[in-house]
Amino acid sequence: MVAPGNEGVAGRIKHSKGAIGYVEYGMAQRAGLAMAWLENKAGQFIQPHGDSGLATLLNVEIPENLRVFFPDPDGKESYPIVTFSWLLVYKQYDDHVKAAALKQYVKWCLTEGQAFNESFGYVRLAPQVVARTMAAVDRVQ
Repeated sequence: MVAPGNEGVAGRIKHSKGAIGYVEYGMAQRAGLAMAWLENKAGQFIQPHGDSGLATLLNVEIPENLRVFFPDPDGKESYPIVTFSWLLVYKQYDDHVKAAALKQYVKWCLTEGQAFNESFGYVRLAPQVVARTMAAVDRVQ
């Protein structure tokens, strides 16, 4: 049976006795699903939540090109399965007003917008992630 998207998968998991599945943290949280405590690289069993996600991000070095993957990250408090939601933008826009508006919005997301992350089931970004991303946004023309 097909269950499209995170909502469909979460619904199938919730209503199927003994089911195990994978959906993003925020969807699992909103659907009221039980979530797995996983053993991390340090041998600690960690509960998924905003702090364990942030602990993971705090232990990751972000390269200038922002391309980073961190399977089984270092850190005693790190949750072993964390990734980013990606935003792809052009380096240059023909419409400078549109480019400026996009940059302003992305900068808001990286600063004041972080206050809303946990209420939507997302992790606050670590300072080094914000710094690298702001530098990339500044290069958009």
